[in-house]
Amino acid sequence: MPVITINGPIGCGSVTVGQMVSQQLNISFVDRLVFTQAARLVGTPVGALIDKEQRVVRFRDRLGRFVQTMLERSAVAGVSGEPYFGRGIETLPPETFAELSGETTPPSQIDDKAFLEATTKVVNDLHSKGDVVIIGRGANVILANTPGVVHVGLLAPIAMRVETMMQREHLDREEAEVYVRELDEAWVTFFRKIYKASPTDPSRYHMMLNMEKIQAKTAAEVIVHACRDLES
Repeated sequence: MPVITINGPIGCGSVTVGQMVSQQLNISFVDRLVFTQAARLVGTPVGALIDKEQRVVRFRDRLGRFVQTMLERSAVAGVSGEPYFGRGIETLPPETFAELSGETTPPSQIDDKAFLEATTKVVNDLHSKGDVVIIGRGANVILANTPGVVHVGLLAPIAMRVETMMQREHLDREEAEVYVRELDEAWVTFFRKIYKASPTDPSRYHMMLNMEKIQAKTAAEVIVHACRDLES
C-alpha cells in the first residue's frame, strides 16, 4: 500500500518521475486532482485554488492581460483573425481563460484556513486509500508524521529548468527565466504562508535527488527501490 509524495520546483521533472513511479508500482498518480477535490469542498472553481498557489507569478498575469486587451481590440475593430495570437497563446493554462471569462473567484476571497483544511482532507483521504503517488500540493507536510509514506524532493539548477520551460512552453529564454524565477517565488511563498514550512527543507524528505545528475528513469527506479525497502 505505498504512498509517495514528490515535490520540486517547476521544470525539475516531478510529474515525469511521478508518472514513471506510478507505472512501475502499478499505483495511482495524482497531480492537480488534489485541487479539483479541494475546490469542491471549498465551493470555488479549481482555477481559483491554482491561482492562489501561483498568485505572485506576474508573467502569466501580464500575458493574461495582454490577451484580454487583444480580444477587446479585435471586438472593437471587428477583426476575426487577430495577428497577435501567435507563439505563447497555446501555453495559457485553462484557469487563465476561466479568469478572463469571469468564472473564477479572486484568490484573495479564498480563506487560507478553509484552503488548508480542504487540501488536508483530500490528501488524507488519498493516503487512507493507499497505492498513490501525490505530486506537490504540500502533501509531504500534511503527511509528514504519517508512517509508511515516502517523501521525495527533486531539485535542479535554474539553467536546466529554464531550458525545460523553453521547450515545454515554447518561450524564449528571457520569458522562460522570468517565468521560472517568479514561479519559484510563488512556490516558496505559498508553502511558508499555508504550511508554515520551506519546500526546500531537506529534513522534510526521505531523499532529495538532483535531476541534473541523473535521468528521470533512474530517479524513478531509486524511488521504487526505496518504497519496496520500506514495505519489507
